[in-house]
Amino acid sequence: MDPLFLGGAVLALLGIIVATLIDGNSFAPLIGPSSAVLVLFGALGAGLMAYRKSDIGAIPKSAIKAIKGQSLDVQETITQLAQLAEVARRDGMLALEAKLETIEDRFVRTGVQLLVDGVDEEVLKDTLEIEISALDERHGTAISFFKSLSGYAPTFGMVGTVIGLINMLGNLSDPSQLGAGMALALLTTLYGVMFANLIFNPLAERLQRMNDLELAAMDVALDGIQTIRRGASPRGVIERLESYLPPSERIGVADRLNAGKPAQEEAA
Repeated sequence: MDPLFLGGAVLALLGIIVATLIDGNSFAPLIGPSSAVLVLFGALGAGLMAYRKSDIGAIPKSAIKAIKGQSLDVQETITQLAQLAEVARRDGMLALEAKLETIEDRFVRTGVQLLVDGVDEEVLKDTLEIEISALDERHGTAISFFKSLSGYAPTFGMVGTVIGLINMLGNLSDPSQLGAGMALALLTTLYGVMFANLIFNPLAERLQRMNDLELAAMDVALDGIQTIRRGASPRGVIERLESYLPPSERIGVADRLNAGKPAQEEAA
């Protein structure tokens, strides 16, 4: 699990716990399994109604990816493209075919395969841009799903509160129970707000950020593949692609080329 994700969740819960203790309140009234079940299952049920079965299949995997914080390594992509540029310039585009099995990134591997096939630059660009657009659309499904849950959860919290108030007002024979009944009714609203702001909305925002970073990395890779096709040198590829990075993350031509030498010697 990503330490930032876990740390943020712990910090938010810690704030609630400390504030409760400072006011001298008890946690017992805040525990309500029935309220949690109503909000969780109600929000999930409403969310599922808006999507197809094929859309839902990838959502659990996306949630796990968001929690783990997995993302593409742009630095590694730039270094690898520089190495591929050196091979292409020294031995020709067809020599890149021997490197395909060493490329783990599917997007970069697709681009290099297109270079080996000798497709026109416009076809190369269009094909890879379609890949980028398709990825953005797939990720958008999971992002919109969790965003919808963050809206449904408070709504079902209100539903639970209304149900509790109806039951309370329907049994006014014992006025001493009105306070407890009102507290139980409001508890569902609390669970709705907490599920929305501690689980669903953070997952949606995290997936959106990871999607933005992945699309940016793919744009860098696309530019690099096009640059290789134009016959640029490894130095030219590095200088061009590092311009996408903030100055603090730019490694430099010498360090990247030196980092690539051991791999090239082993391949030889």
